[in-house]
Amino acid sequence: MMKKLAFLILAHNDPIHLNKLIKALNYNADFYVHIDKKTEIEKFQELISCENVFFIKNRLSVSWAGISMIDALMNLISEALKNRIKYSHAVLISGSCYPIKKVNEIYEYFASNPKKEFITFIDMRESPEHYMKLINTKWFKEPLFNSKNKYLKQLDKGIRFLMNKLRLKNYWDDKMIPYYGHTWCALTMDCCDYVYNYHNNNSWYREMNRYTYAVDEHYIHTIVGNSKFMESTLGKVEYKGRGLFQYTSFYLIDRSLKKWYNLSDWQEIIQSDKLFVRKVNSETGSDLVSKINEELF
Repeated sequence: MMKKLAFLILAHNDPIHLNKLIKALNYNADFYVHIDKKTEIEKFQELISCENVFFIKNRLSVSWAGISMIDALMNLISEALKNRIKYSHAVLISGSCYPIKKVNEIYEYFASNPKKEFITFIDMRESPEHYMKLINTKWFKEPLFNSKNKYLKQLDKGIRFLMNKLRLKNYWDDKMIPYYGHTWCALTMDCCDYVYNYHNNNSWYREMNRYTYAVDEHYIHTIVGNSKFMESTLGKVEYKGRGLFQYTSFYLIDRSLKKWYNLSDWQEIIQSDKLFVRKVNSETGSDLVSKINEELF
């Protein structure tokens, strides 16, 4: 019998959509969910109470494009590793994703390739704009003050805005080839174990990435790309210019990276060979989710 999948989900809002997402993927799988610490978790727990859904206790306040996103992902990986023998892959997804293929097809896609790492990336040295912006310049994405006071929060944003304008140089160790790709990937448990241990045992690596931009789009990719697991990945892809939508492994995402999908995007979805659509919510995408459930499942 093939092993289960472990879905590692980062979410910060919309418990209604998250509930639909988990129900749609609930086939020979367990779910590990990190709810942003800024959000009340009770409304999620009240709505989602399946025995194979685990809300992790070690929650963090996650900042967009900041190192806290990596820390939250590592907390998720840590929880899944406690039961690693059960799983074929850990599939990283966000709470705003939704499957656009039948769940058994998604399961077979991963589980029938037990030694494959479903992650793609580009070599940032081939892309000066990625190399200079993402890792060679310091970005201050995390709050300087841990305070709920609105005046301190405004001051914090102002200080960081000015610090970002300085374009301070960030140190990058040239012995690490910098790789860049889509955050949401699927890794074998052996690879997860390697990534997690590398993160924990090499504090210099986290520190080197602490002030990089969109660290979630290169932190894990660089660890994997500089390891023996590189040989079993989907592989390095040709640099096609800026635009993360070009480098996704199994996600459909709009080229703007900002668009939220709705029912008007139905034709694009049914014509896609991807497994998931990225950026759907219960406010504007409920009709789309219903259509997917009716027509594709």
